[in-house]
Amino acid sequence: MISSLRMRHLEVVLAVAQAGSMQRAAQRVRLTQPAISKLIGEIEAILGVSLFVRSKRGVALTESGQAFIGRAEALLNDVEQSRQEAVAVSKGLRGHLRIGMLSVAEGDILPKSLLALQKIAPTLRVRIEEGTYGALLDALQRGELDCVIGRLETGLSGVDVQSIAFHLAPSLVVRAGHPLARRKRFDLVDLIAWPWVLPRDNAPVRVAIDKIFIQAGLVPPLPLVESTSIRLNYELLSQSDMIGVMTADATADYVARRKLAVLPFAIGDLLPPISVMHRAGQRSNVLSLFLDVLKKAGR
Repeated sequence: MISSLRMRHLEVVLAVAQAGSMQRAAQRVRLTQPAISKLIGEIEAILGVSLFVRSKRGVALTESGQAFIGRAEALLNDVEQSRQEAVAVSKGLRGHLRIGMLSVAEGDILPKSLLALQKIAPTLRVRIEEGTYGALLDALQRGELDCVIGRLETGLSGVDVQSIAFHLAPSLVVRAGHPLARRKRFDLVDLIAWPWVLPRDNAPVRVAIDKIFIQAGLVPPLPLVESTSIRLNYELLSQSDMIGVMTADATADYVARRKLAVLPFAIGDLLPPISVMHRAGQRSNVLSLFLDVLKKAGR
């Protein structure tokens, strides 16, 4: 029976789930409402489960429907990506690569790798998506991204991880005229009194910072601002007495222009490596090419 399942069935199920009614879904996919009802009935018969609960207010997904919709959306995205790659090849292009980027890759890793990739595949189209760790991993699982590059966090399932040998140890940074910038030595207790800007709870850098203070018997700093934006953090640091955390490649230009100063305090050994995450078993030729370029850039 599963051989009777068609892409149109999946498109209609997704449209109904997103619209919340058969009528609105019919308008989206340009079918009549009876045709929508017929297709929903067919797929429920094929699967042997009810996907929707009908009421006067519209329709809502059942538990079975919620389980099915995520896979259906990922499958439709995969098919669309395959179509785009096939069309790209027919036009002499190399395809389309969709990368989720966490802020740690923003400074030097990704620009260097993309420029090297452009020399190898000058017609390859690349789309970069910025976002939080959770949002990018969700997009990866739905098939909307080919990979996510950043520091690995725990609790991943259905994702393959490839570590890239980039040494991006972060440093504590302050504005160039900060009182701490004039000191050659200081203790952890000297840092507690100052305001901080740090990543959110459970982010690898935040976990490393908290661990350093806890091991010293001190309460970790509670940041006034939680942010991973390099540009925003620079503006906050340069205009205040806040302490922040940045990688060397992200701070190099600011330090050279004497806008920021790096404090003599190492935290890099406590951090996981830079990794590329992609869906288990989903590795296209374009993604493989990108991973090869990343490896070479990290040497």
